[in-house]
Amino acid sequence: MNITRTLLILLTMIPTFGFCQNLDAQIDKIYKVEDSIPGYSIIISKGEEILIEKQYGISNLDYDIPITNKTVFDIGSIAKQFTAYAILLLEEQGKLSIKEPAYKYIKNLPRYQKGNPTIEQLLNQTSGIKEVDGIAGIADLGRNDLLTQSQMMNFITKTKSLNFKPGEYFQYTNSNYILLADIISKVSGKSFADFMQEDVFEPFGMENTIKKTSTYTIIKNRAIGYIEDEGDFYKTHLHAFIYDGDGQVLTTPKDMFKWHLGLQKVKNEHSELYKKMHTKAKLNNGNIIDYGLGVEFETYNNYQAFGFDGMILGGFVSKYLYFPELDMMFFTTQNTFDSDFEEQFFQLVDLYIPNNNFNNKTKNNDRKKKVKLSKKELKLYEGSYLFTGSDVETIKTNTIQLNNEDLTVLTTDGEEITRLKPIGNHQFMFNDKLVVFDLKFDRKSYKYYDSENELPWLFKEYNPTIYNEKQLKEFEGQYFNADFQISKKIKLIDGKLFVFSRNGAWKNKIKPLYKDAFDYSSDLMIFIRDDYKKITGLKIMGIVFKKV
Repeated sequence: MNITRTLLILLTMIPTFGFCQNLDAQIDKIYKVEDSIPGYSIIISKGEEILIEKQYGISNLDYDIPITNKTVFDIGSIAKQFTAYAILLLEEQGKLSIKEPAYKYIKNLPRYQKGNPTIEQLLNQTSGIKEVDGIAGIADLGRNDLLTQSQMMNFITKTKSLNFKPGEYFQYTNSNYILLADIISKVSGKSFADFMQEDVFEPFGMENTIKKTSTYTIIKNRAIGYIEDEGDFYKTHLHAFIYDGDGQVLTTPKDMFKWHLGLQKVKNEHSELYKKMHTKAKLNNGNIIDYGLGVEFETYNNYQAFGFDGMILGGFVSKYLYFPELDMMFFTTQNTFDSDFEEQFFQLVDLYIPNNNFNNKTKNNDRKKKVKLSKKELKLYEGSYLFTGSDVETIKTNTIQLNNEDLTVLTTDGEEITRLKPIGNHQFMFNDKLVVFDLKFDRKSYKYYDSENELPWLFKEYNPTIYNEKQLKEFEGQYFNADFQISKKIKLIDGKLFVFSRNGAWKNKIKPLYKDAFDYSSDLMIFIRDDYKKITGLKIMGIVFKKV
């Protein structure tokens, strides 16, 4: 860093660091909670010094136990950092190479038609392996059911296809890290939990960190997770999730500070390991993504940062973020689910890190310049479009129609979502996202790019189908999948089709989308016919059920 730049950074930060003692009241304003509700535990450090460590709220509402600096929280996906480090540690010990195909270490992992993912592609979330969470749902397993490593491995290895060629896109899935945990156990000769305890947590001095291995284990000072509904709080803690690699780790902010310091030590003593972990991954086409090996990169107030988020519906949200240029670390955790937690988190960051305009570099994006299309040209894009969902996204439908001189995107109920801005070559801006149309003569479609490096959502033009009662009757029957030993019973009741599962305990209505395709709880259910047009089975997320 040059001297001028260093002085500019220090000058911008003098007001903040000079009055750290006056920040308590401002932090309290951000995180203070009412009596007897869930709360927060936070820690902020600069270098090896803790600037602030504070707690708010209640860890267990049943017994009115307050959150203290000893309270342990489920930190969700932040645990992926530990898994990634463990793999790299085993590589440094000469026990594996992340360039090797994952199937070398994982029994029954398919040899995929699109290619075989490497361990590195599991680490950087570019493997193409499907998300296991949705498969567990199709297998009629919910948040209160026991989910073990062997169950999750069975779901992953019985899924024979990839979403894309390995390295082609970035797609975040828990499956990748569940597989990595299996590799760690196989290579180390220890259980995953034992390896993490003995080779990661203890060397880092993380005395209050534990990998959950049983629904019955007593975990001292454990916070219970909650979700709020109209002012009332309900327990949503996922005690029965005990599989490995992607989460299920409980810790404290002080232990996360120890993890952070330990990584700085690794940087000095094992520079190659640290560099691999903290280098942005590259796709097959050369594009660089904001993800390393168990590390997410982001920019805030024009400073580069990296870390990880952890959000679980079991009632916990955490965020760890480090600004290397300033040597500042922020970690917050809470025991109530909140999908908008980042706004609050960055209010905290703003108290310590003002916007750095020195780093501000504006980029011109020529593709956003609007071009003029005639009404005749715009009408070519009109139609009803359907995204049939994926293992990480649900079904989405919309209608695109010309309204005056604009292409308007509408919900199926006719409410306006947005207006498409043409930028040329069949490309449009959907708010700040890119949409690219393919006007095939038989079936139009468009790709929605949430990010240029992620698998785009493919919307195809479709003709909504309406069935009469006699036609719906044809879909009735019992359907069975032998791999997962699960069945679905479909029955017509009062003119509507229902899917009964879990021995009839669960009932879901399915809605027709197009011929032989239905919306099943926001997943696509497609019925399979033989050459004689007779229904022989159905398919959900690639899982085939035979009619019996």
